[in-house]
Amino acid sequence: MLFAYWDTGLARLVVTATEDALTDRVVDHATELAGRHGLTRVDQADLTGLTGPGEPGDDDLVDGDLVDEPDHPGDPAPVRVAAAALGADVLGIAPAVTGARLRLPPSPRLVTAVATLLRENPAFRAWLRERLGDHRMDVALAAANAAVHGAGQSPTSLVLDGALRVCQLTEAVARGAAFEVVHDRLCVPGRDSLPAVPALRPAPRTSPAQDYAAHASAGSVAGAAATLLVKHDLAEAAEAVLAGSPKAARYGPAAFHAVLSAALSRTGVLVRDPGRLRQLEMVRTVVLHPSALRVPDAGADPWTEDVLDAARRAGLRVVMVEDPALADFTGLADQVVGARRPLADVVAELRAEGGVVTVVRPLPGDDGSVSAGLLAGDVAVALADGDCPVAWGADVLAPQGLADVWRVLRA
Repeated sequence: MLFAYWDTGLARLVVTATEDALTDRVVDHATELAGRHGLTRVDQADLTGLTGPGEPGDDDLVDGDLVDEPDHPGDPAPVRVAAAALGADVLGIAPAVTGARLRLPPSPRLVTAVATLLRENPAFRAWLRERLGDHRMDVALAAANAAVHGAGQSPTSLVLDGALRVCQLTEAVARGAAFEVVHDRLCVPGRDSLPAVPALRPAPRTSPAQDYAAHASAGSVAGAAATLLVKHDLAEAAEAVLAGSPKAARYGPAAFHAVLSAALSRTGVLVRDPGRLRQLEMVRTVVLHPSALRVPDAGADPWTEDVLDAARRAGLRVVMVEDPALADFTGLADQVVGARRPLADVVAELRAEGGVVTVVRPLPGDDGSVSAGLLAGDVAVALADGDCPVAWGADVLAPQGLADVWRVLRA
């Protein structure tokens, strides 16, 4: 074993050992020592999966419901989920094509319509997510969708779903690989790590596509009811449901954000929460803290002007926090706020006008006000270059500094 330490931000015991030394005896010994300090083993295959006292593990139950463990940036679960969903689509395509070629009777269209309606309905998905969690929900819906469309001999829907799953699988692999690349720089003893504070995060905004999906789903039900009332034909009613299914409103944005996350990951950006990237289309303002625009103990970062230009090209309102070292750039901002104002209050005020991207480089000795302002944004981007503390609660970590922020704003 090389070293072991407790990472506050990850809420994990991080153990580093050479491959030939990582035997069951070492694993058991580390687990025994961790248990003495109240840590809980949550993954028999991963020594990083040790949570702190009182934190739920993968197998913990609270009031009978399964509690999801906060995602580890190197967790392979998203890869397994995307692969399982893609496998379900492939397995569903085979019987759909075979049944059609052999002219076997397909399952009733009503079954396909009901399954599609439930899968695309935001309320049902939210209900299922509360009970199963994101990963289990995705696999369950993918399996059910593959079974229904396979029996209904409609492979086209499964091919479309499979294409989306390929994008998501590529994204999950790229995101995991990005963490492996920067792991040795971010996860080291002695480097400060800021814990995630979910209570500080604002609820995600509903996108126009999500609004449309909700209305289209309700409209398809109304159309099916009207069809059934007039024609008294269940098959016709089922076709009305399928015709009104808002697949494009879900598939299009999901594919775009999967490709975006993968593209950012390939450049070295660590996307902590891909779901938050969906908030970018609703962003109206970017808040740039002086800690992000300055080189520690020096003047403005060389990428400052490029970042401001990228924000302008994106049509964003630029808000900067006052700093004498950045006086040459304040003229390029739409608004300059006083350095004494709590950053969280500034962001909360701006959020009333639309989505906000916050950009901060966490600094040692912060009393928590700057970190609170970072997490108050709809999309929180934290720089992770040099030896600055790692804000694991941010949505995007920028190990290469302000250059990564430029990439996000260009997106």
